Amino acid sequence: MLGADWARFNSMQTLVSRYPRPELSLYVRAYAQRVVNADDPALVECVPAQLEQVLNFELGILPGVRHRECDISGAAAWIGGAQTAFPGYMYLSPGVESFAIFFQPAGWSLLFKVPIREITNCIADANSVMGSCTRSLWNRLGGLSAFEQRVSIVEEFLLQRAASAMAQDRITAAANLLFHRHGCVHIATLADSHSLGLRQFERRFEREIGASPKAFARIARFQAALDAKLASPKRTWLDIAHTFGYYDQMHMIHDFEKLGRTTPTALLTEMGDVRPPALVSGVLSR
Repeated sequence: MLGADWARFNSMQTLVSRYPRPELSLYVRAYAQRVVNADDPALVECVPAQLEQVLNFELGILPGVRHRECDISGAAAWIGGAQTAFPGYMYLSPGVESFAIFFQPAGWSLLFKVPIREITNCIADANSVMGSCTRSLWNRLGGLSAFEQRVSIVEEFLLQRAASAMAQDRITAAANLLFHRHGCVHIATLADSHSLGLRQFERRFEREIGASPKAFARIARFQAALDAKLASPKRTWLDIAHTFGYYDQMHMIHDFEKLGRTTPTALLTEMGDVRPPALVSGVLSR
């Protein structure tokens, strides 16, 4: 049900998320808004490896962001690319209010004409990357309080960008296919479908995306397994491992320890609301 809202309330914070309008679905996966209420305790959330490009606007007290490569201390708006390894943590204090746009793996790059590889495994102050439009959008969002109003402002802005967006090339299309099929595509088959030799395809993919196709597919499968559990908590990890093509449950656990720094069950707890419901609601099977 396109456009539906999901709201989650707990003792720590309020989270609301939703899908984009159909015209933007090529670029955007979801919007989310988090509010840490004044009487709530501070908390820490880990951020596992993930493939979305994320544009985040901080509209209250600035959270702490610890990234293994980058420092964006004091940034009121920041953009992060795909993270192919465990990137770090977010420190959320009472008064934090964030609005995030979760883009498709190439969505932000197509809209803002920035090569994907330039923000893979990075986060950056959005003002320095996107220019004055970021400050203008941040001011408009800060002048509103309702989630739906903020979504409307953002979509108006993104539709204007979409009118002159870059077209997908073959490698971008291949990355999107790997992502949406949860990594369950043979790399050799993908190379052949684009009339490229395997080694040539692997070199081009890594040069343009900033990660090898094998690593990209591994993270796509890891993300799908994680999201499937979030979407349907009663599913067993064994069922999820079989669904997403792991050899066995230990193979899946190994990926979680590599990409999330802990076991599958522990990661769910340590993540908090890092994966909002609108991202995970449709990931029920391969």
